[in-house]
Amino acid sequence: MKTIFTIVATVATVSSFAQDVKFGKLSKQDFEKTKSTIQADAPAEVLYADGNYKVSFNTNQGGVEQTKKVFYRVIVFDKDKTPDDVLKIEIPLYKSSGSDQDKLITLKAVTYNLENGKIVEQKVEKKDIFLDKVHRFMDKQTFTFPNVKNGSILEYTYEIISPFYGNTDTWYFQQSIPVVASNFTMQNQEHFNYQQDLRGAFAPKLTKNSKDDTFSTTSFGNRGVSSFGGNMGNQGATSSNHKLKIDTQTYSLTNLPSYSREAYVLNPRNMLASIQFELASFVVPGRTSENFSTTWERIGKDLMDHEEFGRQLNGNNFLDETVNATIVGKSTNIEKAQAIYNYVKNNMAWNDYLGQYTDKGIRKAFNEKSGNSADINLMLTAMLRKARLDANPIVLSTLQNGLINYSFPSRSKLNYVIVGATIDNEFYLMDATDKNAQINLLPIRAINDRGFMVNDKGIKEVPLRNSVMTNDKISITADLKADGTLTGIFSNVRDNYFYMFDKSEIADDPKAFEKEFVEDYNFEISEFKTQDNKQNVIRHQFKFDDVKVDVAGNKILFNPFLFVANTKHNLNLDQRNYNIEFGAPTTNTNTVKIKIPEGYKVESLPTEKQFTMPDQAGGYAYKVIEKDGFIIAQAQKVIPYSILPAQYYKPLKEFLTNIINAESQQVILVKQ
Repeated sequence: MKTIFTIVATVATVSSFAQDVKFGKLSKQDFEKTKSTIQADAPAEVLYADGNYKVSFNTNQGGVEQTKKVFYRVIVFDKDKTPDDVLKIEIPLYKSSGSDQDKLITLKAVTYNLENGKIVEQKVEKKDIFLDKVHRFMDKQTFTFPNVKNGSILEYTYEIISPFYGNTDTWYFQQSIPVVASNFTMQNQEHFNYQQDLRGAFAPKLTKNSKDDTFSTTSFGNRGVSSFGGNMGNQGATSSNHKLKIDTQTYSLTNLPSYSREAYVLNPRNMLASIQFELASFVVPGRTSENFSTTWERIGKDLMDHEEFGRQLNGNNFLDETVNATIVGKSTNIEKAQAIYNYVKNNMAWNDYLGQYTDKGIRKAFNEKSGNSADINLMLTAMLRKARLDANPIVLSTLQNGLINYSFPSRSKLNYVIVGATIDNEFYLMDATDKNAQINLLPIRAINDRGFMVNDKGIKEVPLRNSVMTNDKISITADLKADGTLTGIFSNVRDNYFYMFDKSEIADDPKAFEKEFVEDYNFEISEFKTQDNKQNVIRHQFKFDDVKVDVAGNKILFNPFLFVANTKHNLNLDQRNYNIEFGAPTTNTNTVKIKIPEGYKVESLPTEKQFTMPDQAGGYAYKVIEKDGFIIAQAQKVIPYSILPAQYYKPLKEFLTNIINAESQQVILVKQ
């Protein structure tokens, strides 16, 4: 945010970062804890977390700055099970398109171990701290704690001076491990009015206090110019002292469980206890004030008036020839829309930058065939309009950016653009940044509850829902030997949403994808391979020869779905107030064909099952038969919605429990 004043205060230093727990101040007693007091099976625990954020006038250079001081102390109980985000720390550093950027003033990190009755520390050295350039608006300082063992205590602290004071980072009280104590302090001088955005199921304790400090203003000659620290010389200068109130709010939570590994949650952080502040107004009595609090309607109007958003949709005659050539021969409106969408998707390369505003502008992006999300999808909007189709941009917050608080209008929370089009009375969603996306099939980053469609008539809330049915088909063919050994081939065919997801993961790190895929199975796998037909269908396949089933006397007993039977559902709460997210409507089909060993016959088969969820929100069918010397098992689960409201949580748990019970049945073979 640019400086909004012609005055800058000289303020006495305020002691706002006092901490009960001090960095580096440990005793042997701190190492006596051998397990979490909150969750006994937790691999690690945050003993103390403290965030202190202060917005104040810069007394030396003028302007306004935000100071961020962060301190964490963590104890490790089981290193091998401790999440990576505990052992590897990433510190974001933000930049503007100009010269403004965050400055990391201090960074200290230490691993402590108790060895032979002595506390031994190993510091993270400068050479082990890496600067990663994420994109042109953000870098990351990254380091990994050295010499971590079971029983280690990890500490890190850093301070950042930032020229960006429009909002604070989101402070997460909850983490991937339990938290004993977490505090967040926001301190601002009285002219800065911030709104709080508090989320999650836990209400923190709030402590408020205010104190007065003195500041001085300097006026220069008869010009009536005042400066808080500006370098304007002192000729004809007069100074006066004033009182300035410092407001401090501290939010505290204790004994927080780690966030539950819930199924059907696209971004677990959306459920966590957290807080963020955003500047609502700057008010100085007797001087010009600025109001930043707003409404969604005002945000929509401002976007349409913005040179790098709404005005990008005007004119664009250079697109006419391309649009006309693209839709030639297309007789229906949906065919025209599909052709234009395919053209933009296939001819434009997304540069991995988010943004609600264009980076290059439509014309330059078109010529260079690349751009950010706004460049590409505003171009798509313009081209659809040139084909006389009703298309408008939709602004949203990406999945990793967190949910929008709809009662808390915020420009800064919007960071992505897609397209909404009404064609022959049907509404369609489009995102041309992903070459594997489709109409009404958005990439996962864009599926974050709701967005706002904007045009010259106003702004409208739009649910972000994929509606293209996605299939996940598993098939297994296996030979069963009399000793209970199974050998066979596993095949998994995935399309649409799952295809898009797998392609993204493979592009990021193909070896990591294979490793994660293989680790789902606790037996030896060979000849793993992936086949991509380049048409929204991908196949993963491997061979196995080390799977065993039970042999009891003259009988063989086994689950006909072998290692793909549903045995748990990972819905761990009694209730939740957050949507159930599947990503897309899904059909999961498992088919297993097992050759009966020679000399055996079927004694009993599982009972056929069929059931549905209330309101047909889900359906399931299960059947096992004997045919031509084979056991053939098939199960199919259909969820026809990409998202279900929270009230379906308990019915879904019951539905999935019934599936687990159905798939726990066994086949019994007996020797003839």
